[in-house]
Amino acid sequence: MNASPLPRLAILNLLVAAVGAGLGQGCLLVGPHGGILPALWLPSGLGLAVLALGGPRLLPGVWLAQAAALLPLAGPVAAAVLGIGEAAAAWLGAVLLRRLLPQGVTQDMSAPARFLAVAYGCAAPAGLVGPMVLRFFGAVPPGGIDAAIVAWWLGGALGIAVLAPVILAAHEAVSARPRAALGSAALIGIAVATAAGGILTFSGHALLANPYLQSALLLPPLLLLAMRCHPAVAAVLNLILVAALAYGAGGAFGPLLGATPLERDLALHGFALMSSAGVLFLAAHAQGVRRMAAAAKTGEERFRRLIALTSDWYWEQDDTLRFTRLEGAAFGDTPELQSRFIGKRREELPGFEPYNMSWEAHQADLDARRVFQGLVLRYTRPEGRTSYYSVSGEPTYDAAGRFSGYRGVGRDVTPEIESREALIASERQFHDVADATFEGLFVHDYGRIVFVNRACAEMAGRSIEDMIGRPLLDFVPPEEHARLIQSLANNDALTNYETVGLAADGHRFPVEAFGRPFVFQGKPMRVAALRDISDRLRTEAALRAQIEFQRTLLDTLPNPVFYKDREGRYLGYNRAFADLLGIGPDEYIGKTVADLVAGERGHQLAAGDAALFANPCTQSYEETVETRRGRRDVMVYKDVFRDDKGEVAGLVGIFVDITERKKSEQRMRRFQELSPAAIGIVSTAGEVIYMNPAAFELFGYRIEEVPNMEVWWQVAYPDPVYRADRYAAWIAAVEATLREGRYMFRFEGRVHCMDGRDRWIETMVSLGEDEIFMIFTDLTDYIVPPIAA
Repeated sequence: MNASPLPRLAILNLLVAAVGAGLGQGCLLVGPHGGILPALWLPSGLGLAVLALGGPRLLPGVWLAQAAALLPLAGPVAAAVLGIGEAAAAWLGAVLLRRLLPQGVTQDMSAPARFLAVAYGCAAPAGLVGPMVLRFFGAVPPGGIDAAIVAWWLGGALGIAVLAPVILAAHEAVSARPRAALGSAALIGIAVATAAGGILTFSGHALLANPYLQSALLLPPLLLLAMRCHPAVAAVLNLILVAALAYGAGGAFGPLLGATPLERDLALHGFALMSSAGVLFLAAHAQGVRRMAAAAKTGEERFRRLIALTSDWYWEQDDTLRFTRLEGAAFGDTPELQSRFIGKRREELPGFEPYNMSWEAHQADLDARRVFQGLVLRYTRPEGRTSYYSVSGEPTYDAAGRFSGYRGVGRDVTPEIESREALIASERQFHDVADATFEGLFVHDYGRIVFVNRACAEMAGRSIEDMIGRPLLDFVPPEEHARLIQSLANNDALTNYETVGLAADGHRFPVEAFGRPFVFQGKPMRVAALRDISDRLRTEAALRAQIEFQRTLLDTLPNPVFYKDREGRYLGYNRAFADLLGIGPDEYIGKTVADLVAGERGHQLAAGDAALFANPCTQSYEETVETRRGRRDVMVYKDVFRDDKGEVAGLVGIFVDITERKKSEQRMRRFQELSPAAIGIVSTAGEVIYMNPAAFELFGYRIEEVPNMEVWWQVAYPDPVYRADRYAAWIAAVEATLREGRYMFRFEGRVHCMDGRDRWIETMVSLGEDEIFMIFTDLTDYIVPPIAA
């Protein structure tokens, strides 16, 4: 669960503590025996339930509830220790409950047994520890430890068995969507159970002489409600009845009597165990029945939806083949008009006649009790309009195996039939159009050519008459026969089917074929288009050679190179990339950097790719990667590449290993830090980049105080006249050095330091491409006369 804010968590724990303490005080009022736990200890059930629902964050509240509830049995220290033991037992039970019963105490028929095993199992450690602690603190006499252990164990287990299901089932009811409602029957049952518990507790002896019969009479209505209502209702009723009987047993009155408190506790425990187990088992059974009913309803609804998706209507016939049921838009009519079909056989329907077979052939299928599919009926309506319907059905049998009729589906195929007839009527036009195309076209009756156009005949170097009526195998070389026969046998639709054609003069040429079923001359055949792909294959071969060249070129590069698609998935990388990271040639293919780099860094790198796609440019950054040679520092350079439409199609990147350069920079920086000479580095833009400790010791200025040369000239040369003189000398020295092709010069001057003194400083200046390096030497002590402080 998500962590709650601290105030809310504190309130929850205090609420659990208050409820648990109140339940404990109520249980103690029922009648503690000899200073030990009473026969019904409800805080145990509360602790297990809230920990199962809320997790370990509620452990403080559970401990405080148990400690406060057990305070009357011993002093504060003993109560605190007892609370720890009870909280630990509750946490153990919660862990077992979530592991063994992830879907609730009524998830299946074995769930109640597992729940009761958890209740008695987790109550056992608390039952063993509690009396021992009380014995240590003198609250239990030595001779009563055994009875105390049994009573403590049974009281805790009973509290779990009767209260935990109430809380868990109530939480399930509240969390359900839609939320479960109690209903009037549940409310009446709760009221009746409360009244029955009070009557049997206080005046049951006046109704029935046998006290156990008095309590047994409570079970039938309780179990009936478990079958009829939500499990939470039965669990509440069970809690009320057990609490009432516990009150009577604790006060030595009511139906559950015994010679000693332990005997009364055992009698109470026996009744409560029977009622709890019965309630849970019957509630689990009822839940299972409800789930099966819901599944059956869902299945029926799914069936209806499937029928609606795959057909227009559903029909049923009896054993005399008369319609008994029609659902949907049967034959395109409204339900009112469909009523005239009920009670009639299919051949008796007015205006209907078979389209693709005779009534006799269809009747033969029915007499043989065969499944039939695709029976097309022509329906001529009274107004003269004609429609076509395809009907399919299967025989049905009753439980004794006797034929009981047919059932099936139907759909309107009028557009299909009309299209088919239109195709038949336009076959001549098809011939004309086919001869006008540039691609080869032919129609074959599953292997035997019945039509071929002029382009196809020219491709084969034959006449149209020479090809009509001959098998396809005559026009392909022998090594292609088996594959072609297999394709024809499978009735596959041909898409980009490549094979070899055999011309009349014996030469072979590659072709690409496309084929599909086709109605020609009123018969189902196949039409195919042929395309000579000799030029395309030559182009593809050249392209493959170019791709292989590019792959070889990439693998020849010493720098690691990679490239990704528009979604950031790796498309490929060169050998240097794979060697650097110690991966296989295909290990990263299809994966993103977020898949390969864990944590926040992976998301940052993926965001960098997305930013590059959004704003195409050259992107560069430093990155540390783990390689088979250890950690390496690299500069990553990335840019996008585009498709033939100019759209961003992906990115390409390259690694430049800068590990050694960074090590050299680090060595140089350490040398500068340790150097006794004062050193400063300034960018050519005038920004102060670096001052070593010796420079700070000499001048007293930190880099934050002189961030650029403009500030340096102000603080180091406070006298405006002298500053102008030195600045002009600096500019002249720089220009002269550059003009003469040199890069070093000396510069002297009086510098004002942080301590208020002026020092005569000689500066050795080295001009770089991007930076200016300076070494400062203090000549104050060598200048005669010395500079005044």
